[in-house]
Amino acid sequence: MTKLSSLTGCSLILVISVLVACSSTNEKRPSDHSVRWERTGPGGGGAMFNPAVSPADPDYAYVACDMTGSYCTENGGKSWRMFSLHSPVRFFSFDPSDPEVVYAGSVGLFRTTDRGKTWHLVYPVPDQVTGLVSKGDHAEEMIVTKDSTETEVLSMAVDPELKQNLFAVISADRKVALISSSDYGKSWKKNKDIEEEISKIFIDPSSPAGDRTIYLTGPKSVLTREKGQWQILACPKGIKKMTSYAAGYDNEKKRLILYAISGKSYFNPEGDKSGIYFSGDGGKTWENRQAGLLNFQKEEGEPPEYRTIATCSGHPSTLYVSFRDLRTAKDTLCLGVAVSRDYGKSWTLAWKDKLTSGTTGYTPNYEKGWIDEKFGPGWGENPFAIAVAPSDPNICYTTDFGRAIGTRDGGRAWNQLYSVRKEGGGWISTGLEVTTGYMLAADPFDQGHVLMANTDIGLLSSNDSCVSWSATGNDNGIPNNWINSTYWITYDPSVKGTIWAAMSDIHDLPRPKMWRRHGITGYQGGIVMTADDGKSWKPVSGDIGEAAITHIIIDPNSKPGNRTLYACAFGKGVFKSTDNGKSWEKKNNGIEGREPFAWRITMNEKQGTLFLVICRRSDNGSIGNDMDGMIYRSDDGAESWKRMNLPEGTNGPMCLALDTENNDRLLLSAWGRVTPGRFSPDAGGGIFVTTDNGRTWKNVLSYDQHIHDITFDARSKTYYACGFNSSAYRSADSGETWSKIKGYDFKWGKRVEPDPYDTGKIFVITFGGGVWHGPASGDNTALTTMFLD
Repeated sequence: MTKLSSLTGCSLILVISVLVACSSTNEKRPSDHSVRWERTGPGGGGAMFNPAVSPADPDYAYVACDMTGSYCTENGGKSWRMFSLHSPVRFFSFDPSDPEVVYAGSVGLFRTTDRGKTWHLVYPVPDQVTGLVSKGDHAEEMIVTKDSTETEVLSMAVDPELKQNLFAVISADRKVALISSSDYGKSWKKNKDIEEEISKIFIDPSSPAGDRTIYLTGPKSVLTREKGQWQILACPKGIKKMTSYAAGYDNEKKRLILYAISGKSYFNPEGDKSGIYFSGDGGKTWENRQAGLLNFQKEEGEPPEYRTIATCSGHPSTLYVSFRDLRTAKDTLCLGVAVSRDYGKSWTLAWKDKLTSGTTGYTPNYEKGWIDEKFGPGWGENPFAIAVAPSDPNICYTTDFGRAIGTRDGGRAWNQLYSVRKEGGGWISTGLEVTTGYMLAADPFDQGHVLMANTDIGLLSSNDSCVSWSATGNDNGIPNNWINSTYWITYDPSVKGTIWAAMSDIHDLPRPKMWRRHGITGYQGGIVMTADDGKSWKPVSGDIGEAAITHIIIDPNSKPGNRTLYACAFGKGVFKSTDNGKSWEKKNNGIEGREPFAWRITMNEKQGTLFLVICRRSDNGSIGNDMDGMIYRSDDGAESWKRMNLPEGTNGPMCLALDTENNDRLLLSAWGRVTPGRFSPDAGGGIFVTTDNGRTWKNVLSYDQHIHDITFDARSKTYYACGFNSSAYRSADSGETWSKIKGYDFKWGKRVEPDPYDTGKIFVITFGGGVWHGPASGDNTALTTMFLD
């Protein structure tokens, strides 16, 4: 097995070291894995979770994104560096006695001993690991061990004084247990089987070092061990589920304080009795202390939602609660963060965004960023998570649907931490790049003007060659129910200022999570056009009706001003316009299926031949049925389509790329099918080549089963590809062999765009990690995820 083939994870050996480099500044764009790779984008724009702050340094903190990225700041959020631990991180846990040591729970339990520059696997124990498998629609990774146990680390804690002593709650083949280690994780022993998943572990620092009192908090109870004896303490009377816990040691009263919240919320949609609970005896008794907060509710009705709770572990008298739907007037609901400095007895609304029947308004003590300017306070909502600095109750970090926001004075002022405005320009990311993109489109008449197609944040524009970005306005002609996602952008190569864009309210296509439950019924979207470089837009797809438009191309051989265009409508098929987009006709003759998931259309500009990719409808591993994806060819301008062969065993086509020097030669990327067995690799994916117009195919890259797009740079005659296995690839021999582009290692990649102005650079568009920019040949000096045979 070559080193390259060990980079994906069909039956691969996971190495115990994951390396991520560090940068001290972000001069133009954030850069971390190497000085030659950087991120471009406005920052924020995706959900962030699980912030954690160092007990030794309140400027040193971590944040995780549910799109697999993790982020570290060492300057209080002014800049962040990104790293990847294979999957979304569900917690960060600092060693209380060593400021260099942090633990993170991802596919396994990892540890850094140098402030996040390098990470090493702690659990499962490395010498028991035999492989790393990526499976399913999102190429989710699992560590394979010698005993074939599927494990997940749910929570962990380090002893307050003896840093070699670790406690962790794991799920092993869905059986939950507390395990512990007394040798830094080199070996582990099981302490107790547990009946429910545990969200957090708290340790009483005043208990004996050799026999710690610990608290395991779960949705239904608190499980405690004191003086070697275990006890299950039920939730407060009438409560079925606690949604969040916090704890801290009160040095004055010499006791551990527990807090918890309950009620209907984002994390408990079924609902429950509402409360903000205080316990001064380790969960034996609870007191509901929401009354002081409810004093702000001026109208009768349902209590507000409590989304998360946090306290200062060194000063637990200070308490933060994320709330929403607090009715402060008949027509006004508020959301934000409430702060108490007396253990929850009294409260202030430190962050109070207002939603009224006619207008919305941000809390006046908040420094806004571009997301706030474009979307308003209802978009980011109130925080998912809050982390208070253990050494200073006035400093905390919060995360929500698209922002990281912090305070350094106990909530008197709040500052967004995801973006900075360039003087005279747009917005520059601080390094918190958490967005999903589809492509970049460079203006053929203006080198500095670039458009970015994104999910959730829609269309972005740069006028300074991708250094800073501005969001398109909400009053520029694009229908409000279309602005969520931009799937494609096409410039007219001969008419300055003319652009078409594919828009939809549905994000993340073609991933099955978007249609698995409800199909495509109700998809909204269409095609918009501008004649003034994007200053104003107008819908031009009335003949198509509402649909998720995922691709649009122009026939460059058609007459300027009266262009022929082709578009893919997901679930409707192919549409064609011969009058510059004014009118459209459906062109599905020969395409099978009632709701064709038309995804990508490609043209051989010399011959006029069209190729179409139809995405598969299944994600259960089946093949040979009407759920298969398909590829088609048209030789008559989409008037008729003929189905082409797919490679044997393949039913998940994603992209067709053409060989510009050989009309019979095509390259195909494909998504693998799930195969039986927990640890069996997916099959049928990768990259394939045909030299006979699709009659037969050869697999040229099989070790990566989840390839999204293939692109071609005609200037250097180089093909590029990337997918969901932490890798991007390049081929300088017409796609016959592929090499990994070192320095890029974000888990979920979508498309490589050659830099239109520099053949030595590329952009890598990701699913949740923003847009990367770096050397087309890779950076051999970069630190990245490492594997061994």
